[in-house]
This record gives sequence, structure tokens and C-alpha cells, in this order.
Amino acid sequence: MDYKLVFSSRSESETKDALDYYDHIDARLGERFFIELLEAYQKIIAAPQYYSFVSSVRKRNLRDIKLPSFPYVVIYEVAGDVINIISVMNSYRKPFPT
Repeated sequence: MDYKLVFSSRSESETKDALDYYDHIDARLGERFFIELLEAYQKIIAAPQYYSFVSSVRKRNLRDIKLPSFPYVVIYEVAGDVINIISVMNSYRKPFPT
């Protein structure tokens, strides 16, 4: 099945904030973060049901995938052929509300 990624405004804002932060430290670090994020999206598209559940509260089946080198987790849910990217969460911050 071909899946379509749909990004929430929250996930877009969190991604921009992370990129700005890592670019401020070093442009190569920002680029590395972005590459890992894109690789995570490719893994989600390839096998969206593979990754673990974060929550199944309120009839939402949220799943996550961790970035290997950064303290970020992509929170998503699968709805048919659409994968909703809910959050690109910094795992050092307050947990994502379910």
C-alpha cells in the first residue's frame, strides 16, 4: 500500500524549532538531524504498523519511532493509507499529552 504523510502544524513547528536549534550550534548538525528525520519518515512509510504503540487512549492508536542520534521521537497514527505525523517531540521535555 502507498501511504501519504500528513503533517500537523505542531509537528512542523517542532521540526522548525529543532532545525533552528541544531543549525545554530552547527549547520552540519542541523543537516544531520534533518537526514535522520527523513530516514525515520521513510521507515514509517515502509512499515507503519511495525513501531510500538505510545497510547491507544480515546480511540487513537499513536505510535512512535525514535531518532538514533538525537533526543527526538516522531509520534504518528495510521488512518487507512494516511499517516498523520502528530509530533516531532523532544524526549527531554514534558511528555506528549494523549
